[in-house]
Amino acid sequence: MIRETLVRELDHDPRFQWRGGSVTRIENLSDIIFALALGMIVSSGARPETFEQLTAHLATIVPISAAFAVLFMIWNAHYVFFRRYGVADGWIVFLNCLLLLLVLFTAYPLRFIFDSFFGYIWGMTTQDWDFMREANLTFETSGTIMGYFCVGYALIFLVISQMYAYALRKTDLLGLSPIEEAMTRQSVWYFRAQIMIIVTVGLLALFTPVRAFAGALMFFFWPAAYLIAWLVPLPDEKDGAVPGGSQQMVD
Repeated sequence: MIRETLVRELDHDPRFQWRGGSVTRIENLSDIIFALALGMIVSSGARPETFEQLTAHLATIVPISAAFAVLFMIWNAHYVFFRRYGVADGWIVFLNCLLLLLVLFTAYPLRFIFDSFFGYIWGMTTQDWDFMREANLTFETSGTIMGYFCVGYALIFLVISQMYAYALRKTDLLGLSPIEEAMTRQSVWYFRAQIMIIVTVGLLALFTPVRAFAGALMFFFWPAAYLIAWLVPLPDEKDGAVPGGSQQMVD
């Protein structure tokens, strides 16, 4: 009874039976690539050599944290997929390799985007526009930068949505319960909703006067999650609950 309570209250994924066994080599490689991308985000600046440079370096915690959050969101979707489904056939290996390539390719642009956003806020607050001048950033080029970000983000979540959609097509083979099937369907549509929103952001940033301010539309990621949960409701747990939580408890 105590174990069931712990699983229900503290488990990462209490309504889903994790089919991924021991960590595979493809997951190990993926974690290495994600760690490398995180290192690229954190260490993309020059080593501080003066007090002023050190102070400026410490201020970069804001854009680094924002870029880290985006990368962690991608990593978490990847992590949950392999833990839930344990699928690693040829198609998933191909999609995973494509995802890792996109993650590495977008690491530096991701840091640059949030550095630029931070530099703009800093300039508006202090009237110090040195970073913006040094980076040759203008209101017009900010829209192009946002477009770069949207392309990378959309491609990454297109690949992730295809991975989840593939698992959904293997429902019978994987033995997914009704709740697990509905949760997988929710994930697929949530990732697709993110793609539609981010493509809209990119088009507005590139082709309208709002430019980078179109990024405010990403706020709709959260309402989209609630909308999809309403449109794709989970069945009653008695019709497909996973007994004992997502992981088998070992005596």
